[in-house]
Amino acid sequence: MIRTLTTTLLATAAIASASSPELRATAQKLSDAHSASVVWLSVIAKTTMSVDGEAPAQVKAALQGQDKESKTEVTGTIVDPSGLIVTALGKLDQSSIINGKTVNTPMGAIKLKAKSDIKEVKVIMPDGSEIPADLVMKDADLGLAFIRVRADSDEAKGVKFPAIDLKDADKGKVLDECIALGRLDESMSREASISTEEITAMTTKPRVFYRAGGDSIGTPIFLANGKLLGISVVRNPKGGDAGDGQISLSPVVLPAADVEKVAIQAKAAKPVENKEGE
Repeated sequence: MIRTLTTTLLATAAIASASSPELRATAQKLSDAHSASVVWLSVIAKTTMSVDGEAPAQVKAALQGQDKESKTEVTGTIVDPSGLIVTALGKLDQSSIINGKTVNTPMGAIKLKAKSDIKEVKVIMPDGSEIPADLVMKDADLGLAFIRVRADSDEAKGVKFPAIDLKDADKGKVLDECIALGRLDESMSREASISTEEITAMTTKPRVFYRAGGDSIGTPIFLANGKLLGISVVRNPKGGDAGDGQISLSPVVLPAADVEKVAIQAKAAKPVENKEGE
C-alpha cells in the first residue's frame, strides 16, 4: 500500500511539474498578447449528399433525407488586420471530409458526393459582438479555410482586428514544448484558454505536419521561445475508403509558413461562390 501510494504521489508530482515556470510565464505572455486573435465563427450551411454512380433507390432516398441546413461554430485565428481569419476547413465545411469517400452499406459499397452551401458566416469577437463575414478561400490539400469580415458592414465600423504575425515563426522538432491558445465555447463564456503541450510526432512527406495537443482547432500553436509554430487543423484520412462510414480525423499543426502562403492569396480573394457539382 505504501509503495502504491508513493508511486501515485510521484506520478502526480511529475504531471504537476511537466510545465516549467519559464514555459508557464511565456504562455501567459502569449495569451496576453494574442488571445484576442482567437475568435469563434458562427456558420450556417446546407449540406447535400448523393451517390457518385449507381446505387439502390433506398440508398439515394436515405442520403437525400440527410440534406439539412445546420448552424455550427468553429474557432479561427485572425491573421491580418483587415479581418482575415484562418480556420480548419474540415470543421467549417463538413462536405470536404465526406466528398469522395466510399462507405459500405448492406447493399454494397457506395461512393459519396457531398457539397456544403455556406449560407452565412459571422465572426464572434471576444466581447461577444458579431460581425458578418464571407468565406473567401478553401485549400483542401492543406485543410485550410479563410474567412474575411465585411469591412463595409455597420458591425465592422471602428473594430480593430488584432492579428498574429505568421512570419514571426520557427520550426519545431519532436518533444519540443509548445503552447496552444484557444477559446472556450458559449457555455464557458467564450473565455480564452491556454495549454502547454509537447510535439509528439511530425511528418515530412508529403509535407510537414506536427502532432501536438490542444483543446481547439483552427487556433495558433507557439513554441517555448515565443515563436509561432503553426495553426491547428484536421487532416482528412488518406484514401477514399471510410469503411463503416466512421471517418476518423487527425488533428495536426500546419507550419506557419504554409499558412502564410495561402493567406497572401486569400487577402485579395473574392467570396467563394457555391456552384452545382463543386
